[in-house]
Amino acid sequence: MSKASGKPISVMSSAIFAACIYLIVYPLTCIALEPTKSQVVAVTKSDKDKREYRYLVLENQLRVLLISDPATEKSAAAMDVNVGANQNPRDREGLAHFLEHMLFLGTEKYPQAGEYQEFISQHGGSYNAYTAAENTNYFFDIDNSQLEAALDRFSQFFVAPLFTPEYVERERNAVHSEYLAKLKDDGRREWDVYRELINPEHPSAKFSVGNLTTLADREGRGVRDDMLAFYQQHYSAHLMNLVVLGREPLDALEAMVSSRFTGVPLRDTQINSTYPSLFTPDTLPASLDIKPEKELRQLSFVFPIPNPNKLYQTKPYELIAHMLGHEGSGSLLSLLKRLGWAEALYANTGLESRSDAIFQLSIQLTPQGVKARNQIVSLVFYCIEQLRERGVSSWRYNELQVMADLNFRFQEKRSPIETVSELAQSMSLFEPRDTLSGGSLFVNYDEKQVQKSLSYLTKTNVLVALTAPEVDAYRVSRLYAAPYSLRAGIPEIMELKPAVRQELSLPEKNLFIPKRLTVKTGSMLEEQNDTVNSKPELILNNRNMRVWYTQNREFIQPRATINLRIKSPLASSNAAGAAQVQLFVALVNDQLNEFAYPARLAGIDLSLEANASGFDIKIFGYSGRQGLLINKVMESVRAGKFKEERFSLIKEDLLRDLRNQNKDLPYQVLLKQIPVLQTTPSWSNSQLIEALEKNTFEQFNRFVSRQLLDARIDAFFYGNYFRAEALKLAVLAEHELLNRQAVRDLPALKALLLPAASDKPWLYVQDIAQNDYIIELLIQPPSASTEDNAHMLLVRQLLQPAFYHQLRTEKQLGYVVAAVAMPLRTQENTLMVVQSPVADEAKLISEIDQFLDEQAETIVENFTINQQSLISELREPARSLKEQSDRYWNAIVNLDEQFSRRLDLADAVSRITPESLRKYYRAVFMDKNRRLWLGSQKLTQRENFFLIDDVSAYKKQIQVSEVK
Repeated sequence: MSKASGKPISVMSSAIFAACIYLIVYPLTCIALEPTKSQVVAVTKSDKDKREYRYLVLENQLRVLLISDPATEKSAAAMDVNVGANQNPRDREGLAHFLEHMLFLGTEKYPQAGEYQEFISQHGGSYNAYTAAENTNYFFDIDNSQLEAALDRFSQFFVAPLFTPEYVERERNAVHSEYLAKLKDDGRREWDVYRELINPEHPSAKFSVGNLTTLADREGRGVRDDMLAFYQQHYSAHLMNLVVLGREPLDALEAMVSSRFTGVPLRDTQINSTYPSLFTPDTLPASLDIKPEKELRQLSFVFPIPNPNKLYQTKPYELIAHMLGHEGSGSLLSLLKRLGWAEALYANTGLESRSDAIFQLSIQLTPQGVKARNQIVSLVFYCIEQLRERGVSSWRYNELQVMADLNFRFQEKRSPIETVSELAQSMSLFEPRDTLSGGSLFVNYDEKQVQKSLSYLTKTNVLVALTAPEVDAYRVSRLYAAPYSLRAGIPEIMELKPAVRQELSLPEKNLFIPKRLTVKTGSMLEEQNDTVNSKPELILNNRNMRVWYTQNREFIQPRATINLRIKSPLASSNAAGAAQVQLFVALVNDQLNEFAYPARLAGIDLSLEANASGFDIKIFGYSGRQGLLINKVMESVRAGKFKEERFSLIKEDLLRDLRNQNKDLPYQVLLKQIPVLQTTPSWSNSQLIEALEKNTFEQFNRFVSRQLLDARIDAFFYGNYFRAEALKLAVLAEHELLNRQAVRDLPALKALLLPAASDKPWLYVQDIAQNDYIIELLIQPPSASTEDNAHMLLVRQLLQPAFYHQLRTEKQLGYVVAAVAMPLRTQENTLMVVQSPVADEAKLISEIDQFLDEQAETIVENFTINQQSLISELREPARSLKEQSDRYWNAIVNLDEQFSRRLDLADAVSRITPESLRKYYRAVFMDKNRRLWLGSQKLTQRENFFLIDDVSAYKKQIQVSEVK
């Protein structure tokens, strides 16, 4: 698979993380301009894009992109500073990251620490930031009516921050907690090893996160002084990009920005864009072995290359990654899977700095693949050599060009906060006119450029890295204690046998590339005698199948979604059935991969996933060739024919994934246990592992032959389909997948409520192999009624900023502190999470208890503001066809057949009064006995809790209410 590298991933809507650090990012090129009046540049946009854009450069050389979208559900802004971890002084590693933390804690105009965060949260917004290698990105979203006030606060970060001395020690501890929280993270550990091999003169060799040692005060020089010097040197207007999105016209947005951001200082500073080589001349070629914490097996080929984003208009490395990472017939992955050596393959660029980057090919190995490491090295270099000798051919480039153009033309709206954060970074990647389109450009095929790019992918310019539990390691990395070993040279490249060479071929033409892009709306519907409901309608309902359908007129897309939920009593009755349906889904995905991969490249995504009822089949994308794909999927599901060797390999892969989940971060391990405790049917990892380990190929085949007996299907068709087309596909699915009328009833899906009264709260403990302490508290509403759920939503919104500020910022209990949503079925719950390296679990329980007690007196402060922002959020329309489809499907599977739950909740929130909220808080959040605590085995004081020793017995005891 070819993957775009380095973009920041999902934005969190609350505050589990106030600051994130990503280590593989795009390069940033700083353009120095002479001071001038505002300059305006035209920006290329899609002809389907209804937003208006204005790109301008302010008098202080700050680059600004304004986006006017009268239909946006929220307003948002982001500032990308072209300074990151690579600019850290060598004796102050982590300083840029530390500065990012401190910038949130008060400005001259708004001196109160946490005021910005509280303001954003109270007005339905979210905020975050991350420090990367070459940039630091700050972003927020907020209710539309509050954009100007939010910008007034946000701008002061870059005009007059306080960096209050009293918070220096606290945030230094927060950075250290972040470092400690990831000590066993295999991604961080692998990067720690790479850092020790990189040229010490290259900035990527520096530690980017920071800890108490790197951020300690030195004799005659405090860390705050160094941070101030760093800010004053690097945080200059000409090194910044601002993106603002709002409902207002462009002129109004420009007035908001100009009056606030022209005050950002323009400093006399330049940043070097030329670095020493990534590896010293005597380092490569080399072989590296790394021993992971989890059971991971991966072989990576790391080639240092020049900065690839300078070639963004032609993208030769993306073309090479597409060829090497292909997963269709004749591909390297196809051969490796047939040999039983690999399960997945990825090719992409990464570690991009201002000057250079790496091209990386990574192969997920089986245990047999680890033993065949030398042969795999030869296969990889044979494939690279074939690209050199045979060329790529312009028609393959043209396929990428066609799909990029289509995807840009018909791109779906992303959330405002994701939009501004990504575009703020893109402003440094691309020419101004290409700010929106740069990632989609494939201007022309240049064979010479491709060959030059391939010239860096050689056996003398490579680090071959094996990550596997079996390796022998004789070194340990300095910061994350990752065991590794290094050898000069790589395995000898062997001549491949003719039979092996014949199995490898370049990709064939993609038959899934859409030809017909007609959008079936308007007069076409009238010609077809089709009517369109604003909500899905039930067009087929019998004992076997329920089918919902609606057309789409809002998003005007040649795309559609098909959702099929196959519900089987055999799959949901016990852990053995649940384990086998997961294995079945994994095998079907494996069997379909070569066929479905070209569809994915052509904008048609296929997903098969197991769930508590059975499994889902989901298809989303261009509608023209979806029929071809869904027919192939149904054929594979119906046949259920798999080879025993693939069964064994996929089974072991699934077992490995389940075991590895138990080594995630502590808060993640406990969080995954909550549905096991509070829903039914549901099964723990240990139950699934035990069932899978016992499962034989013969037992599995018996399960497959029977799993569709008494099965039922819920189906939903949405988007670019006529009603008759959807009905035809639905009838075909019933005929292909269900071979008799269902007789047995399906197990009911339930969410369980804790008893209304008891002597003490519940406690679940789990053995977690981590140094941090962890406590989670689940608070449930008295029922799943709309009124109770609405009160829960509003209380949580009121608590979130205060919980984070008090336990993380003020008391410095840990890096991971959050009050987040934990919905189960249609039941809204609140989960309070603290993971701490400094306070034991008894202390964490005490602090959470104290916080909830104190909030009883202040819970209705800022009541009206939060109530209105929550109502606005619940009434926000979907921003894309995919999001609207997901909302409809979620309503169907949760039996909300009126598709009104969000609006019903909004109406219920509007009826909440301060008095009803106080009463609810006292009854639900102050009842210390009606709580479920989760912790690790480190919690020794258990006498004040009902200890959950047997999960099945616990669930029977508390099963007092069924929530659909």
